[in-house]
Amino acid sequence: MKAAVVLALALAVSFPIPAAAAAHEDSIATFLRGVADRGTLSGLRWPRFPYYRHELDSLYMRTGWRPLWTVRGKPTGAAQAAIEALADAGARGLHSSDYDAALLDERAQALSRQRNPSAHDVAWFDAALSIELARHVTDIHLGRVNPKNLSIGINIDAKRFDRAKVVGWIAEHGHLDEVIRDLEPRLLQYRNLKKSLARYRLLAARTDLGPVKAEGTVRPGDHFEGAAALRRRLAAVGDFHASGALQGLGADTTLYDRLTAGAVRQFQERHGLDADSVLGPATVAAINVPFARRVEQFELAMERIRWLPEIAGPFIIVNVPSFRLYAFDTLRGNGLADLTMNVVVGRDQVGRQTPLFERDMRYIIFRPYWVVTRNILKNEILPAVRRNPGYLQKHNMEIYSGSGDTGPAVPTTSANLQRVIRGELGIRERPGPKNSLGLAKFIFPNDDHVFMHGTPAQELFSRSRRDFSHGCIRLEDPPRMAVWILRDPVMWPMSEVKKAMDGPKPRRVNLTKPLPVLLYYSTTVVAPDGTVRFFDDVYRHDATLVKVLAEGYPFAP
Repeated sequence: MKAAVVLALALAVSFPIPAAAAAHEDSIATFLRGVADRGTLSGLRWPRFPYYRHELDSLYMRTGWRPLWTVRGKPTGAAQAAIEALADAGARGLHSSDYDAALLDERAQALSRQRNPSAHDVAWFDAALSIELARHVTDIHLGRVNPKNLSIGINIDAKRFDRAKVVGWIAEHGHLDEVIRDLEPRLLQYRNLKKSLARYRLLAARTDLGPVKAEGTVRPGDHFEGAAALRRRLAAVGDFHASGALQGLGADTTLYDRLTAGAVRQFQERHGLDADSVLGPATVAAINVPFARRVEQFELAMERIRWLPEIAGPFIIVNVPSFRLYAFDTLRGNGLADLTMNVVVGRDQVGRQTPLFERDMRYIIFRPYWVVTRNILKNEILPAVRRNPGYLQKHNMEIYSGSGDTGPAVPTTSANLQRVIRGELGIRERPGPKNSLGLAKFIFPNDDHVFMHGTPAQELFSRSRRDFSHGCIRLEDPPRMAVWILRDPVMWPMSEVKKAMDGPKPRRVNLTKPLPVLLYYSTTVVAPDGTVRFFDDVYRHDATLVKVLAEGYPFAP
């Protein structure tokens, strides 16, 4: 009997009496309702979440406003797994501090230690974990920033999902790792970035990889004091293989020897520099970029991949910072592009930068006119005509009426030039091998009037930096591009493509299916073999994205 009394007293101490329990639950429910109504929770790094209010309301209405992540005030196993996932956000190119992972772990431990945690502490922990997990799964799948807020024409609406349902499922069933894998982008490039990011985080933590000091220009065979530091840094990133390479140097470690020069050349190739093995200012600056900045570039690259639509079939990507086009038959396979080529993109000037968006290519025009845009007419062509009345004839141009691609030419008279000024007529360059668009243009209709085309200025493709256009994309090899796009070895082999390019007049060929084209921006690319390539932030879009990310979740989708 005595033991029974002791047990009854112990139970009375451990668990509130029914009336007190009801009051405790009511207090928790009131707190949770208040958080959902206000869309704020003090104590978090980003306390405001107005865009999650309705989802938080939906999440807790399903439980009758009871906690999701605690039982009798103690964190569940699912709660601990969720906190661990938030703490590991860095592996996915995100920051654990944005999800208050350390604070949530501290609060979880405190709840575990307390015999009777307060309703406030239980409710705060539950709401905070739901909010942060909802943020994290959203960031994994859609990105932290809606690209439309950066004037990027990618619509993420089709990828939206029921966050409340996902968070509730995780709280009830666990299996968080599987959920995260399902939400992460499926592109092989994302997985390659994720793997290489881990390596560069380790490099950023090292203290033995100081900057390389080199004055002036250092050429193979020269001596300079920074040679040893150069080899250490190149070895760390995989360009210099030190095993046996230093034999024969003896004590003279200041020599810029042939093997080190070869490693520098490899480094230059990976960074979009002129691969000449010469240690000039640009190469030294690239070598000395802090590894923390390289980590940031990985994170930005992964963020941009999260914006991308789900693409099943063939598609084309033009990466502006690398001045490179990649065409894929499918996302499956080894990740290698089926067609690659150099491109020229828009100049780094206001109004000339190549815009970023996703559109569908609809048709090709072989042997096209160059239809001069109103902006170029106003700023370049018409002033040139005023200075030299023979300008149009000299440059094989004509005035036209109606459509620039199909409309008739009209005489070059003063009256017609006035009509051009008023916008009633236009000016175009006649087709031919010297035409500014080359012998083909590839059209994916868009409000920016940007398209891909050939060019007679082939010498530009040999340069390491290729931002020379007014915004359109010049292709190194339009015939190969046309063959790949048309995908018909019977009707459109290379011989037929070249015949159309050399024909007597423009010829439009409609695609049988729309072909997705993505004008994209990433200063970090990882090849299928693991080779990491970095490129300059030519339009400063990285700097802009860093600034927006630092400003926090008011910018979240």
